Amino acid sequence: MKKITKYFIIVIICVAFIGVTIPFTLIGFKRTTNTPGHVRIYVNSTIYNSLSTEISQYYQDVIDQGYSLETVNWSINNVTALRNDLINASNQPQGLEGAVLIGDLPSAMMQYYDGFSFKNYPIDLYLTDLDGEWVDIDPSDDLFDAHNVGTGDIYPEIWIGRICPESLNNTGHLTAYQNYFARNHDYRTGQLSRPHSQLVYIDDDWATTQQLVDEWLGDMTAYNNLTNVSIPTTTTTAADYKNRLTHAYEFVHIFVHSWPYEHLFGPTGDGTEGKVTYNDILNIDTQALFYNLFACSAANFEYRNNLGTQYLFSNNTLAVVGSSKIGGMTMNSYFYTPLSQGKIFGESMRLWYWNPLHGPSDPDSMGMTLLGDPLLTILM
Repeated sequence: MKKITKYFIIVIICVAFIGVTIPFTLIGFKRTTNTPGHVRIYVNSTIYNSLSTEISQYYQDVIDQGYSLETVNWSINNVTALRNDLINASNQPQGLEGAVLIGDLPSAMMQYYDGFSFKNYPIDLYLTDLDGEWVDIDPSDDLFDAHNVGTGDIYPEIWIGRICPESLNNTGHLTAYQNYFARNHDYRTGQLSRPHSQLVYIDDDWATTQQLVDEWLGDMTAYNNLTNVSIPTTTTTAADYKNRLTHAYEFVHIFVHSWPYEHLFGPTGDGTEGKVTYNDILNIDTQALFYNLFACSAANFEYRNNLGTQYLFSNNTLAVVGSSKIGGMTMNSYFYTPLSQGKIFGESMRLWYWNPLHGPSDPDSMGMTLLGDPLLTILM
C-alpha cells in the first residue's frame, strides 16, 4: 500500500444540519438486534499466523453474535482484486453483509480539487458500493476521478471496517493488534464498559450561535446523557479537550479543524487555542470507547501516524469514524439513530450513506471511513 508523502492539507468548513433527539437508557451490550448475515474476515497473510489466537477468539465472538463467517488469508496487494472478491462473495447464495479488513490491506485512491490543487485520498466507498461505476481517466496514476451509477447506484451495498496499526511508527504492531482484540473481547463479554454518555466537543467555527449548537446536538440521537462543550457555553481549547479525554465517556464526537496529524483549535483552524497531535493522543490516558471525528483528513489512514489510527490503537478505543479528506459526517442522526436501535457500527454507517441529502453524491461524504470493528454495537 503506497503512503502519501505530501503533507499539505487545506482545511475548510463543511457544515449541514438536521436532527431529532431520542432518549435512551443503559441496558447492556446488544448482540443480535440486526438480522445477522454473512461476513468475511480478510487477514493480511503476513500477520495471519502471528494473530491466529486473536483471530480465533474474534471469529468465535462474531459467531456468538449470530453471523455466519469466512476467514480469508489475503495476500494480493491490489484493491480491484479485493473488490472483485467482495462482489463474488455478495453474489453467492448466502450473500454478504460486510467485511472486516485486518492488517495492511489495499485501498482505492481518488483525487479531488480543493480550489487550489488536486489532492489524493483513500476511498473505502469503492469497496462497499459494489454496483457503481468507478472512472479512472488516466489509468497510469491509479487514481479514480469519478463515481457514477453504473449498473446499479452510487450507494453502498455492504460495509467494511479496517483494523490496522501499521501506519504508526510509535508502537509495536503485533502488540497493538493483540491489545486491540483483547479489549474487543472484553467489551463483548461485559468486562469493558463506560457510562452510556457522550461528549460533544464543538470548536469555534461550528458553534458561532446557540441555534447552530442546538442543531448539532439534536443529531446526537443515540444518547440523552450529553456533555456539550462549545463556544456559547464553554470555551473550547486544546488543553481543555485533552483533559476531557481522560473522563469516562462512552462516545466522543468532536468538531474541529484538522489535518492528518493535528487538531487545530481556534477560529479558521489557526491553532491559536492550541493543537492536539497524534503524540498527544498516544500519551494521554484516553478513556472513551468510540469516536466520531468531524476533523478534516484525520482518518486518512494512508498517512504515517494519522490521528484516526492513533485514536484507535490508544488505550480503550474500539471504533473511530472519520474522513480521509476534507469533510466529515453531517446529518449525524442518520448514523446515531440506527446505533440507538442496536444496529452495528458498519450497518449504521451504511444506512447513513443512504441519505440522498448528503450521500455519495456529496463530495464531503466520500472520504468517510470506519476504523475498528464494524460488528460492535453501543451499550443501551
